[in-house]
Amino acid sequence: MSAARLLGIEPDSLPRVRRLGLLMGLTTAAEIFAEGVVLSAFLSRVGATSLPTALALRAVVEVLLSVAAERGLARVGAARAMRIVVVACALLLTASAALLSTAAGAYAAYVLVSSVARIKTIHFGVLALADWPGLGAARVLPVIHAGGRLGGVAAGPVLALLGPKLSSHWAVALSAALYLLALVWVRGGPDAAHSRPPPAPGSAPEQGRSGLLTAIVVGAVALALGRLALVTQSGAVLEAAYGEADLNRVLGAYFTGANLVAFLLQLLVVGRVLGAGGLPWLNSGWAFLYLAAQCLLSFGPPWVVVALAARLVESELRNALRTPVASLLYEAMPAARRAFARTLVIGVAVPAASLAGGLGLGLMRAHPTALSALGLGAAVVIVLATWAQNRGYRRARA
Repeated sequence: MSAARLLGIEPDSLPRVRRLGLLMGLTTAAEIFAEGVVLSAFLSRVGATSLPTALALRAVVEVLLSVAAERGLARVGAARAMRIVVVACALLLTASAALLSTAAGAYAAYVLVSSVARIKTIHFGVLALADWPGLGAARVLPVIHAGGRLGGVAAGPVLALLGPKLSSHWAVALSAALYLLALVWVRGGPDAAHSRPPPAPGSAPEQGRSGLLTAIVVGAVALALGRLALVTQSGAVLEAAYGEADLNRVLGAYFTGANLVAFLLQLLVVGRVLGAGGLPWLNSGWAFLYLAAQCLLSFGPPWVVVALAARLVESELRNALRTPVASLLYEAMPAARRAFARTLVIGVAVPAASLAGGLGLGLMRAHPTALSALGLGAAVVIVLATWAQNRGYRRARA
């Protein structure tokens, strides 16, 4: 059986799928490895109670970088924009590596490393949709994103084995080198700004797209606020259980297993479900799973397995189940507006919500009751926003 047939895609699509999958795999591996090293350093040198304030500061940096990138790359083709973003992210990782000498440096590095993935996510989505306009994206996008999960599988053992042995400087520098290597697979495709003319104002599809974007923004803001609670609660459990070196090993093993599960889901399940029109089922299914994770953190025992299970739902399973769905939601919008819409949601609304929530939790010193209330409230809003997204998507596609 051919690889294309096994994956359920057209044979002539396989080279482009492989190219973007490798690009996603290398950059994701670099991000996960750097995140593990920097998170371990942050928890050991600064402490989990400072995470909300750090996330708020990160939000400011993400807004500035995302808006600057969208404005600066507005007239640049999707492939060229992605090249510029990859180089910029490699420079950010290099700067992070140079900072990891003191507690203040670990704080700054945590902010910068987290910003790398945000910028890449915005412009990689534009590049992928430029290569696959129309409904064909439903089948290929999960396979492409599976490359990212495979990168996470590879990053796990490297973090577990090298994280405790390498200095944090060299570990993050290695991530920067992987990012630069990814330039090999950034090639030209159709210009996203000219793939499809926008519909006439006031048309039913345009109204559907407007409602869809609103629902995406609301869900993204709720997710950002819920992430503050989930990351802080799970981070406190890990901080109490492990030192820096041991946490590198635990996170390495976790990244391997979690990303392997996500890889198999994206490669063998998600694309087939989306290709059969199952976007609302995946979207709603993950939302209810997220609600269960927040309930478990709030009412369950403070065990490491509970903390990692909640992170699995919020991070790896979100990437496996919801990231391809999110990309298809943007695909229902005019091609010329996708970079703006993704920047508005991923680069502005989400960081702004993180800023407000992070400052609020920081003032309350991350009180457990406030964390639980924020996490559970955000999860309920996500379930409702998901319903509105599914409705808006159907209207925009009508």
